[in-house]
Amino acid sequence: MSVIACGEFLIPSEPNDKWAVVACDQYTSSPEYWESEKSRIGSAPSTLNLICPEAFLGDIDARIPLITECAERYAAAGIFEKVNGLILTKRTTGGVERYGLVCTVDLEKYAFSGDAPVRATEGTVLERIPPRLAVRRASRFDASHVLCLIDDEDRTVVEPLIGKGVKLYEADLGRGGKLEGFSVDDPQRVLGALSALERKAEKEGKPFILVGDGNHSLASAKALYEELKAAGDRHAARARYAVVEIENLRSDAIVFHPIHRILYNTDIEADKLDFGRGGKFTVVGKTDAEAPCDADGIETYRAVQSYIDGYIAAHPKAKVDYVHGEAELRELCEKHGAIGFVMPAISKAAFFGYIAVHGVLPRKTFSMGEAWEKRYYYELRDIRAD
Repeated sequence: MSVIACGEFLIPSEPNDKWAVVACDQYTSSPEYWESEKSRIGSAPSTLNLICPEAFLGDIDARIPLITECAERYAAAGIFEKVNGLILTKRTTGGVERYGLVCTVDLEKYAFSGDAPVRATEGTVLERIPPRLAVRRASRFDASHVLCLIDDEDRTVVEPLIGKGVKLYEADLGRGGKLEGFSVDDPQRVLGALSALERKAEKEGKPFILVGDGNHSLASAKALYEELKAAGDRHAARARYAVVEIENLRSDAIVFHPIHRILYNTDIEADKLDFGRGGKFTVVGKTDAEAPCDADGIETYRAVQSYIDGYIAAHPKAKVDYVHGEAELRELCEKHGAIGFVMPAISKAAFFGYIAVHGVLPRKTFSMGEAWEKRYYYELRDIRAD
């Protein structure tokens, strides 16, 4: 069977700018952001009610029954229309247009470690899967913020769809810009182009698809599928396929942003840190300091993450978080008296080749956009539909 397939997607049948919210793993140190979203949305139908923002993982047990109730209520309310096939998305943020293809990926062909046609790009933290799996169990809907990358040098998949198809939806995302979705008139041509890319990748010894954002969510989707399959649940066949958006790495709109680190409850002296030779990066404390590091950005991530993991093991009160955007990092450091690591950006030029040779990157090595540029939940798939 093919790695990529069409899907039966659900989208709101009425225009609703309150439906879409940003990925649950954003603003993890800013619960006030999510509280403001809750106030903005009010009682309107919204994907906010189908997820658990990671800022509130400590409250997940209380949220799970609410997610289940809301999913069942939405399913019964007739608020959706179905779109069969594929969807072209257009995301406009800061004047930049970014295009993607909403489809489904076969979880039998995905692995977050080892060789597989669909692979993770960074280390998977197994401890992060159980709470996301709990949300997956709670809701009948697959609400996805997963962004996958293909290396389509000849631009055969997404780019020929631009400017074509019927507009299915349009949503104002506030600071996140505008999201539009369009029908795909010839899905078989697109699937054929993807199959050709898959054969090319296999011939070159490279992965076909890399998970750029949302790997822990995709890992949780696979965990649910394996659970249902083992139990002989009739819904396993539908759960085998997960909603993703595919984007072309070659697009100028795809920019790799660094993911910064912040350490709370620490007395580290920033000016005494040393992570290698050949480069420097900024550590934010009471004052900024320039810490030596490896000239290779990926090796800097490896060294810094190893240091942080060791520090937390030796200092149980310390806590690490991962922050998108230097301005937010500095704000949090000043507010909490924390230490911030302003990480370097990595190049996307040799990305697929690096993964093929070295395996996954250190976790949280790059981000496809700042927090407000991340994927917003919009299209759903009902994995418990009979």
